[in-house]
Amino acid sequence: MRAEILIAGATGNTGVPLVKRLAAAGVPVRAMIHSPIKKSLVEQKNVETIGGDFARAGLIERALEGISRVYLVSPASPNQVKYQINFVDAAKTMGIKHLVKLSAMGTAPDSSVSLLRWHAEIEDYIRKSGINYTFLHPHSFMENLLASTDSVIKEGVIYSPLGETRISMISVQDIAAVAAAILIDGGHLGKTYTLTGPKAMNFGEIAESLGKIVGKQVKYVQVTYESAKAGMIKAGMPDWFADDIVELMKSWGNGKGSIVSTYVEKLTGQKPIAIHEFFLRHRDRFLAAA
Repeated sequence: MRAEILIAGATGNTGVPLVKRLAAAGVPVRAMIHSPIKKSLVEQKNVETIGGDFARAGLIERALEGISRVYLVSPASPNQVKYQINFVDAAKTMGIKHLVKLSAMGTAPDSSVSLLRWHAEIEDYIRKSGINYTFLHPHSFMENLLASTDSVIKEGVIYSPLGETRISMISVQDIAAVAAAILIDGGHLGKTYTLTGPKAMNFGEIAESLGKIVGKQVKYVQVTYESAKAGMIKAGMPDWFADDIVELMKSWGNGKGSIVSTYVEKLTGQKPIAIHEFFLRHRDRFLAAA
């Protein structure tokens, strides 16, 4: 059976678990990858890999041959609008019947966050293209907490500038489960789904939950946004992206980040992963030698 589903951005945070989920369900899938080095992340039974480049329409169209449904995500980039519009144009040319696009919670044309404005611009372009669409707006990924493994191991501390701000983080596994359900079952045309975890928590509660899983006290230490930005840049994040992440975190104040939706369970039939379950799944990472 040939693949009718293409995952664009297949080696990304949500692309990898989505490809694996579809393949495990026996659904043939084509994975569009930019870097051959990452090919091994998605190679398995029921998966066809193909090279692609969001800047090259010919390669996009080649990846879309014989495809009817697409999951679209691309790396965060100042060229995000250009690249995804290139993809949408190619999808229209190739007669794609359903495009599932990953955006983010808070996507809006008047957002103070560049990425959220760009997502809104792309979504508007998709609406006007005439292609059937579904938009996914997930909250911050639980997997981002894995960046704290060293500080937990060495200091027993999680750092964040968010203070008492509550956020309803979601695992990429749940985002992949939602996308898989939509791509397999069809429907949901013209819908936008805000996706969150099951509970909004502040970082003090998150640290406490992790401590119970690893069997030692884990403290939360609040840092300034300036310090958080400096840490992101030191870790290799571009300045513009670090600025955007700081602006995004600030936008979660006044309850905007504590929204809890029920779409994960409604669309997959399974409750979303809770923070303690996430930590349990990754317990060894927080206990391993730094």
